[in-house]
Amino acid sequence: MRPVLLLAALLACASAPPPRAPDITPAPRRPPSVLDNLLRDDLAEDRAFPWSTRPLTWRDFQAAPPTAGSEGAMTSYTLYSAWKCRGEEFEYRVIAGFRPRLSWVKAVVLNDTLQRRTVLGHEQTHFDLAEVHARRMRQTLGSLARPCAKSDAELRALSQRLTQEEKAEQRRYDAETQHGLRADEQAAWSVQTRRRLAASN
Repeated sequence: MRPVLLLAALLACASAPPPRAPDITPAPRRPPSVLDNLLRDDLAEDRAFPWSTRPLTWRDFQAAPPTAGSEGAMTSYTLYSAWKCRGEEFEYRVIAGFRPRLSWVKAVVLNDTLQRRTVLGHEQTHFDLAEVHARRMRQTLGSLARPCAKSDAELRALSQRLTQEEKAEQRRYDAETQHGLRADEQAAWSVQTRRRLAASN
């Protein structure tokens, strides 16, 4: 998560001095937690970046494509997650991260104007679906009753179950859209996924 700096422009008439700014002491910035640092290190190790509203571009797909196979592109991502307890206080993080070094696109896609656009839209929806499930996992972890009474094995099993559900939906997405070749089904999935993101924001 990046800090956001907001700049406010002050307008003053030339005939009157500008009003004096009130003395406001800024709130202290919370230092990143151990979990923030842990996931930041995991992302850096994979040279991955977290999901954001910035759409993917073909420059994000940096791996060499395979020579065999019919797929024109592949998106590699991971759901990075971590949690810990401090007494009864449960802290958790879940991030959908895109991995450029493992994502690829074939020249045949890049050299065709229509495929260039439609295949990228298909791949974007894969990453958006990953973010939908990252948010679902955060919501599930946040709604647990007495999470610090649970063992690491129980929390890991919950995380793995949610990850398997995400993978199953990704497979269904590819099957129903035939990897983006069925235009109507692809459009429906893209719209539905954007709605799910908007609803969970």
